[in-house]
Amino acid sequence: MAAYDDLNVKRIFIVGIASIVVTAVTALAVQVLYYYLAEVQIARTSANSSYTRQNNALARQTAQISKEQGVDAETGNLTIPIDQAMNVIISQSDEKSGSDET
Repeated sequence: MAAYDDLNVKRIFIVGIASIVVTAVTALAVQVLYYYLAEVQIARTSANSSYTRQNNALARQTAQISKEQGVDAETGNLTIPIDQAMNVIISQSDEKSGSDET
């Protein structure tokens, strides 16, 4: 009969634990590398990007909300600068809250 019928449980356990540790470390290393490379790619893309279209749209919108007071000939709407409109809203809000308190 065979004399080697016992399994070396201690060695199997050590190899199994070592395999788990190596797999976990490898997975974490790959994850760290992925996020590092993703960050580098985003930085490079941002550095090479030109926001001309967005800046032009922002400039148009800023000019539109800051233009002088007047009546729009096409729509008949009264236009006032945004700062003045905010002041009007605040003063109306103050008047309403002042009349509610009395």
